[in-house]
Amino acid sequence: MSVAAGDPRWDYDSACRRPPAIEEAVDLARNLRLVSAFVVRDIKARYKRSLLGIVWSFAGPLLMMTVLTVAFSQAFAIHARAYPVFVLPGLLLWNFFAQTTINTTSEVAAGVDLWRRVRMPKSVPAISAVLTNLVHLAIACAVLLPALLILGTPLGWSTAELPVVMVLAAVFTLGVAFLTSSVALYFPDVGHVWGVLLSAWMFLTPVIYPTSILPLRVQRLVAWNPMTRFVSAFRAPLYDNRAVSVREMVILFLIAFATAAVGWIVFTRHADEIPYRA
Repeated sequence: MSVAAGDPRWDYDSACRRPPAIEEAVDLARNLRLVSAFVVRDIKARYKRSLLGIVWSFAGPLLMMTVLTVAFSQAFAIHARAYPVFVLPGLLLWNFFAQTTINTTSEVAAGVDLWRRVRMPKSVPAISAVLTNLVHLAIACAVLLPALLILGTPLGWSTAELPVVMVLAAVFTLGVAFLTSSVALYFPDVGHVWGVLLSAWMFLTPVIYPTSILPLRVQRLVAWNPMTRFVSAFRAPLYDNRAVSVREMVILFLIAFATAAVGWIVFTRHADEIPYRA
């Protein structure tokens, strides 16, 4: 059956398109099974035929904690009691943030050619990477909590806030991953630069040192670092047996979703152009 010109089924006006951010959201909602398939695939790939299994989620930060304890426990002893208990939660959350953004940036850069051949929501690799690493973080926490109890660290009801902080950190991480991936769409080598920037960012975040050792002026500057707030909120129930205040939780919520919204808009705008670029 032929369709004559002027028929609404034949005409297409690009001006009538919805914004890329909305189009991508609708497309993603129709392909949620694809996200779950990616997550299951990545989890199986990580633990299949692994002798240590889930211990790998905890082994890296544990090894780093041991090295840092040997190197800095005496230096920070006055400011951070039980230094291993202080540093390990910060390392777990930082590794989640760093590994997720690095993996997402590289996967998106590598997937550009695939998008030219296969139609799929372009946000799937980023979202699946965040969810996969969130599962790894949850597994690491499941190992961490009993270990802290064995070490005699008091844990209270404040630990119930950990899932909320983890989810907010994941939302923030997703937003940053979208922003770095937007650059990687045009410059695939940005992943190497991002790894260097993360190393500097880590030392600007109180992961291995308490903020109390810093001058007051520097403390105020470090407080503007979003990861400072997420690391502190994640550490509070585990190290200080202290609940995160409602005010701080609201700030984390605003930072996380504002970053995710900006990242989503930027990423979907640029990713939509990739299949049509040379």
